[in-house]
Amino acid sequence: MSSRPLLPAASEGASDALEEAKFRARMARVGPEAANRPPRGSRAPERGHRLRLGWKGWLVVDSLVVLLVVAGVVAWPPIQACRYQDQTVGFYAGDSVGKCIRRGIADRLDTADQRFKRLIRRSGQ
Repeated sequence: MSSRPLLPAASEGASDALEEAKFRARMARVGPEAANRPPRGSRAPERGHRLRLGWKGWLVVDSLVVLLVVAGVVAWPPIQACRYQDQTVGFYAGDSVGKCIRRGIADRLDTADQRFKRLIRRSGQ
């Protein structure tokens, strides 16, 4: 292979001039729109009203969503069971719907804790 350029030196200048002409033509087409745009740092009203958060903000939002879903999964069955018991059978003296719900949630958390321990120890099914 030779080390000579494929195009003569005169055509390089012509190609640069052609590229510059194309660039200037593109800028001329975009120019009026760019002149009407507000500067980048200014707060102009946006069409979409999109929420702009950084990755840390979205991490917090995602964490809260996951936390709410887990809380719903843990709390919903005991709440429904205690409401059903209150409507059908009732509670013993000194017991209430709130105590029943707290006891049910504590049981579900304890069961989940035991399952995680079994999974870590690789025992049980």
